[in-house]
Amino acid sequence: MKIHPSLLLLALCACGSREEGIRLHLDLDLRPAREARTEGQVRQFTTAQGARVALTRAHVTLGSVEIFPCQTTSRTWRWLRALSPIGTAHAHEASTPRRLGIPHVSGLERPDGEALALGTLQPPPGSYCRARLVFAPADADAEGLTTARDMEGKTLLLEGRFEPPSGEEPAQTFHLESASLANVEVWLEGISLSEDALEASRTIHLAYDTWMDGVDPTADDAAEQVLKNIAHSATLGP
Repeated sequence: MKIHPSLLLLALCACGSREEGIRLHLDLDLRPAREARTEGQVRQFTTAQGARVALTRAHVTLGSVEIFPCQTTSRTWRWLRALSPIGTAHAHEASTPRRLGIPHVSGLERPDGEALALGTLQPPPGSYCRARLVFAPADADAEGLTTARDMEGKTLLLEGRFEPPSGEEPAQTFHLESASLANVEVWLEGISLSEDALEASRTIHLAYDTWMDGVDPTADDAAEQVLKNIAHSATLGP
């Protein structure tokens, strides 16, 4: 395949040398998007469909975070993504100046909104508008396994109680786990890093009270649907 010189130049620029001292600090927290009641590690909330849920345990593995420059056009963006297809991503991707590749396991043992430090990127100077989050199975080197030892090899582990919205069926307990991949792109809203603005910080927020929206915990694909909801619940802010 012949690659247009301008595309090759853009790709090389995106991976160019970094400015000494530039830092982008990334954190992760779990918090509700609507309302939730907290009792120790238990979170109780109502889904968008009116089902009542009590999560007694929730762990999720964020495999990697990668940021992308604002100037990448949509056509070039698709070409660059084709060089590293998301479907072949591994649980532990290599870290680069623009990508954190160390998996982190996070769960509800932390209070809502309490940040977990993911790490610090040292990208080249420029403006960055998008971040790609990849949720993937934890490997033996994943951070957070000391409090979730059985998460090795898993992307998701969710346990709790589910009461259908009709109220006609009794509440039931559920245990869901998955070792699949899920990814999502979130907006950075234009972070500019240069010798005049050497540092910035952003926190990835996961809204746990949306994870069971539209999910029947007895369905065969329930865990995969929850994993998709987790990815879609991600936002990025200060």
